[in-house]
Amino acid sequence: MSEGVLLGGLDIGTTHVKAVLCDGEGRVVARAKSPTPYGSVPHTHPADGLVAAALGALAQCVREVGRAPEAVGVTGMAEAGVPLDADGRAIGPVRAWSDPAPAPHAARLAEVLGRSQLHARTGVLPSPKVPLAKWCALVADDAGLPARMRTWAGAADLVAHALTGAVGTDATFAQRTMAWDPVAREWFPELLDEAGLGVHHMPRVREVGEPVGRVTAEAAAGVGLRAGTPVAVAGHDHLVGAWAAGVRGPGQVADSMGTAEAVLTVTGEPPDRARAGAEGMSWGRHADGEHFIVLAGAASSGLLVEWFCDRFLDGVQGAGRYEEFARLVATLPAAPCGPTVTPYAHGRSAPRPDPGARFAVHDLRLEHGPAHIARAILEGTAHQARWMTDTQARLCGGVAPGSVTLLGGSTRLTAWTALKAAIGPWPTRVCAEPEAPGLGAALLAGRAVGVDGVSPVAPSHPVVPDAATADAHRTHHRDRFLPLATTPSAPAGPPTPTPRGSAPAPAPQSPAGLGDRGSAPDPAAQSPQGLSGALGNLPPGAAGWARRPPVQATPHDDPDPGTANDPEEPTP
Repeated sequence: MSEGVLLGGLDIGTTHVKAVLCDGEGRVVARAKSPTPYGSVPHTHPADGLVAAALGALAQCVREVGRAPEAVGVTGMAEAGVPLDADGRAIGPVRAWSDPAPAPHAARLAEVLGRSQLHARTGVLPSPKVPLAKWCALVADDAGLPARMRTWAGAADLVAHALTGAVGTDATFAQRTMAWDPVAREWFPELLDEAGLGVHHMPRVREVGEPVGRVTAEAAAGVGLRAGTPVAVAGHDHLVGAWAAGVRGPGQVADSMGTAEAVLTVTGEPPDRARAGAEGMSWGRHADGEHFIVLAGAASSGLLVEWFCDRFLDGVQGAGRYEEFARLVATLPAAPCGPTVTPYAHGRSAPRPDPGARFAVHDLRLEHGPAHIARAILEGTAHQARWMTDTQARLCGGVAPGSVTLLGGSTRLTAWTALKAAIGPWPTRVCAEPEAPGLGAALLAGRAVGVDGVSPVAPSHPVVPDAATADAHRTHHRDRFLPLATTPSAPAGPPTPTPRGSAPAPAPQSPAGLGDRGSAPDPAAQSPQGLSGALGNLPPGAAGWARRPPVQATPHDDPDPGTANDPEEPTP
């Protein structure tokens, strides 16, 4: 290729590690990916294996182009990480975001410090995946860890360290730890002390695009880079991908569609914190370091498509299952199909958090068949995304979104994006770049070599619905979906807190856990009523549709809504 600027981006995802090279105009000229390695211990990644996968993908891109990039940016999943010792060696495996073991510690933090108070200060709600709870669990298991630990390194930080020998991070990663102040941009020493750690155990938080270090001679030789190339940690993948897709100013919204789904709204200042916490939504800085965002997630978006394919498309494998799914959906008119899905296989995290909310198909009639269930799944998840978006607008001053940009692998199912545009009363666009987080990381790293000013935006195209179809879907949203979704479920009991300094009993490692490698929970098993309960009034004879093995899926990030899923990993 011609000798223009060349930038590299890495995306350390839950299912794949991806690399891209792009020019200064944001055109991707090479891309590669490798499966994200998992350890023999559940909810872990081997540190060396994770680094090798990332550097191998980047090396493949460099070989393809025949040139080394001028700068490299690293993005990826939040919450996953590992302590490093004074020599930069990992102390144990990388702890995945999905590890349930810290749950009792998260419960203790919420009980002692206050759930809403923690959210107001840090932007995140207590949960097992936040690193502060992880650190409490690690130190409870190994009281000598703080003395041996030089620094914490998130997954992206670890890869940058392998390239440069230096450890640093980005504010959008720091704000997912539940120990960082997104407004003042500093660590909370008193929160770190809850885990027996101090500010000196934390990575230095760099400015946007500021290098954490430069590529060492050893790393350069192994990957095909030039020694001295600047490396930046670009930040949280959802935010970096949204930024790359052009979601940069107040009132702009990104809807990241994958096995799970994340919706974020950009705002000029922090949202109403108390209301955001009550709605189950996090807040913090955007990838540009200037604006703020509100973030919400839905755990069961694309997962329900996978469930349908596994249950109803017997014998159809690979890409053919999604083609058959799309064919089924296309047999129905564009108007609401009749049944209404409440898409909550694992409860609802936002809005109106409800752990007892369930996946159900309402209004199913004798004349309905598999196509109606397939279509109702898409409609229900699109209604849920609109509800999250509307709620975020109210939290950010009450102004309707200026635009919503859809991104992620699931956008390839055009019936789904058409429904999103019909249900949402705002301009809708689809980002055409499948590796938006990696592209964003590369462009943000370009600031280290003077490629700044107005950064390029990934290509996208508008989706414009038929007016009558849109009116029908928006009426259905108001009159049917919202009343069903807002009907409260039976209350669930809180997790049992663990006293500070004590180790919780080992969490059960169910082969069907969402975070376990290779499988995800079966929505039909979420209630004692099983599948017939999940499907409501299934017509006689239709139960045979559902006698299929449980859905099998690689783990995707929990939409707490931090790392809600591998944002660019396709469902269809």
